Formats: sequence, structure tokens, C-alpha cells
Amino acid sequence: MTINEAEYKSVVGLDQVYVAEVTVDSASAYTADTPEYLAPAADAAAEPSTSQEMQYADDKPFDVVTGEGETKITLTFTNVPFEMVAKLLGKTFDSASGRMFDEGSGSIPPDFALSFRSMRSNGSYRYFQYLKGKFSAPKDEAQTVGASKTPKSQQLVYTAVNTIHKFDLGGTADQSVKRVVGDDDATNFSGTSWFSQVQTPVAVAPSALALSSSVPTDGASGISVSADLTLTFNNAIKGVTGIMLLLASDASVIAGSISLDATKKIVTINPTSSLSGSSTAYIIAYAVEDIYGQTLSAAVNFTTT
Repeated sequence: MTINEAEYKSVVGLDQVYVAEVTVDSASAYTADTPEYLAPAADAAAEPSTSQEMQYADDKPFDVVTGEGETKITLTFTNVPFEMVAKLLGKTFDSASGRMFDEGSGSIPPDFALSFRSMRSNGSYRYFQYLKGKFSAPKDEAQTVGASKTPKSQQLVYTAVNTIHKFDLGGTADQSVKRVVGDDDATNFSGTSWFSQVQTPVAVAPSALALSSSVPTDGASGISVSADLTLTFNNAIKGVTGIMLLLASDASVIAGSISLDATKKIVTINPTSSLSGSSTAYIIAYAVEDIYGQTLSAAVNFTTT
């Protein structure tokens, strides 16, 4: 597992709370409307329902059986417009008069997808997408004005459940899903279009590991005896094991340091001393493994000036 140290930073913010009505959730399909902004958010607290049961056998603990049910997300807003409340709860909103008619238990809340993001202390974001759930009626609270005015926020409780539809998660069998999450600092993640549509699970097959470029290029000549040598891979790799610099004449290893940059894609080779002039050398990458478990063997040869 490759982790950027930035992923350990604490959460310090919350914004961009969006909802989208789920129009289809069946064995054959899952669809949702385009997300729309809900309200300015002050707090979001998600608490999944979990269980753990200890199984005993042969007079000792044998196994732990775990389970996970629904997740309740308590969202605190400055205020939610009545038109949005009506939409979330299945109430009637009369746009001509600007009033909401509350039918009580006679209304049926539709299913919604919920998304938001939380900022971490380094300015990056974590993104959350719950695919299906229902909102419950908020508590209305007001207070008389005294020596000072105390703002009263409004809370909505969203209960997230797994979808009926089963998605291809890249495993042996399709699975129903409760949420999709992402982190700006995670390798290959981008939250650029997170709120433009409901984020549904798609298992993306990684690109086959390949050598994108090298300095010098394969077959190059006239290379300085003190030049820096680099290999650039298309995927992040696990380490520099199997990478070495060889002298072509006798296949002896040329001493030096080999380092991997922060992206884990660029390998730099610095020989301890200058290479011999008018000689051929090889940069060997043998069974290099990327973060997806794919391996690659490649070689680059060059001739010094």
C-alpha cells in the first residue's frame, strides 16, 4: 500500500453539501439526478451501525464475526429553505404562494444520494458520496432575543443504506455499495468533477506498467561521464529493488546511489564516481513491481563521450 504522508493530516473544514434524487435503484440499474446544492453546512457526523460477536470453540476465543448496517449522518446547517425541505421529505411546496404543506406521515420521503467534502489542515480535501438514503424531518428551534442574539442552526439526519444495484468492484462478484470516498492526496485520485454527477463505483483497471522515458534515451551516445541518470515509469512503483547500472564490457555493477522521488515514478541513479569515457553502460530494471502488483523488466543502453 502506497500512502502519501499528507493523507494523515487532520480534518479542519466542511463544505459543498449536495443532494441528488435517486430515480432508479434496481437489480439492473442505478441512476440519479444531477446533484444540487443543499445549504451552508457547519458540521457533519457519520456513525455507522456496527456489531461484533465473539465465537468460542474448544474453550477459547475462536473467531470474531462483524457486521455493518445503516449509517446515520447528522448534518448541521445555518438554515435549509422550505422548498428544499419539502423536496427532501416528500412534502408539498406551493411555489405560487411560497408555502410548504406538511402532510405528516402521509408523505413518503424519496431516496437521495448525498455528497460533501471535508478540508484537511494541508488544504487538500476528502470527498464523500453516499449513494442512497432518506432524510428525516428537522427539529425547528427558535429563541427570543435577549442581551445578545444566539443563532440557531438546523439539523437534518440522513440515513444511508446499501444500494439494491450491484456494481462491478473488480472482484469475483458484483456488490451493492453504500458509499464512495476519495482523497486529494491519494495516488491517481481527482475530485475535480465530484459534484457534477453522483459518483458511482467503477473499478478502473490500472495501466500496464511501462517505462515512460529515460535519461539518457535508449541507444544514446556522447553522454557525459558525470550525467545524472533517470528512469520514469507510468505507474508508481514499490521500490528500487532490481534497478542497477552495469558496465557493458564485463557486466560488472557500477557503484552508486539509487533513489525514488515522492511520486514513486522517477528513479535517479547517481554513480559514486564518473563513468569511463568512450564506454557502453546499461541501466537495468529487473522485475520492478508497481503498487498494483504488476512487474516489468527493461534495459537502457548508452555510450559515454
